[in-house]
Amino acid sequence: MSAVLGDGTVESAKGRSPADIYPVVDDIRLHRLRPNHDDLYPVPIVLVPSLLSKWYVFDLHPARTMAGFLRDHAYDVWVVDWGKPARHRQTPSFENYIDDYLAAARDDVAGASEVDRVSLLGYSLGGVISTMYTALYPDRVRNLITLTTPIDFHRTGMTATWARYFPVNPFVDFWGNVPAWWMRAAVSSSSLPRVVQLWKTLGGDEEDPLRAEVLRAVRKWIGDGVPVAGEMYRTLVRDCYKHNMLIRNTLPIGGRTVELSNIDAALLTITASDDHLCPPQSSQALNRAVSTEDETAIMVPGTHLGAVIGPKAHHLLWTRIADWLEHRSGHHPADWYGEGAL
Repeated sequence: MSAVLGDGTVESAKGRSPADIYPVVDDIRLHRLRPNHDDLYPVPIVLVPSLLSKWYVFDLHPARTMAGFLRDHAYDVWVVDWGKPARHRQTPSFENYIDDYLAAARDDVAGASEVDRVSLLGYSLGGVISTMYTALYPDRVRNLITLTTPIDFHRTGMTATWARYFPVNPFVDFWGNVPAWWMRAAVSSSSLPRVVQLWKTLGGDEEDPLRAEVLRAVRKWIGDGVPVAGEMYRTLVRDCYKHNMLIRNTLPIGGRTVELSNIDAALLTITASDDHLCPPQSSQALNRAVSTEDETAIMVPGTHLGAVIGPKAHHLLWTRIADWLEHRSGHHPADWYGEGAL
């Protein structure tokens, strides 16, 4: 069920769900979950994680795997693994992530699945990358799902206020890539009450073996940070958070301007009710900026992370994503057997 991509290397994944791993470019890899259905929806879905953390937030634990849930519902699921920026190479920019990395990953997925357009689901900053890509290459994306993704950066509360005064240019000039410990400290310092609440939600009963396992997996993921590409970070803080150029359709990427009105893919915008990093009004600005008539916005209970991996994510979030995709991903596999198959 797996295609040969890149240089033809196929490995067995060591993650929670059985998957094949394909090299894309530089350190970027694709994890394709091994299907457990003979027939899949024709349109594959590519899960795009944030650039601030590891990819396996989508496949954290057998009891907390959005990727596995979608696979179980007959979707062809691919997950982008950004790797980490190398110190010996020039630090990647937004242009590299969009035109080189995500573009190559999308093309590999489309080629393996023999389709012209794919579905993209981007989480947090991965949603920003996915949105920019879709605006620049609208003919390559059939469905776009943004999950707790900032779009109107001036409506991100304290983060927008901080960005006005943060000296990002000398910071990046000194560090190059932003250290993982600095990003972890910055996020934790602004969200301590919510982290405490998340801890209680995930591991409130330490005597429950499953809850204890999930809590250990979350701790590992939070502690498994990656450096953030300095040039990308410079643009994020200066052009997005400070000058709000994305929602204003003035953001330059590789000699072009990102115009959100170019997006004609079906759009699902998902926000979390208690998300202080990306308040709902920041994400929902996208629905008013795109040209597609097939646009939906939903809000789920929880925080920026808790909504994605919390104990209720199965029915509050993952089920709603699968249901929304169903009629936008080609015919249901059962339909191939004729009427009355279900």
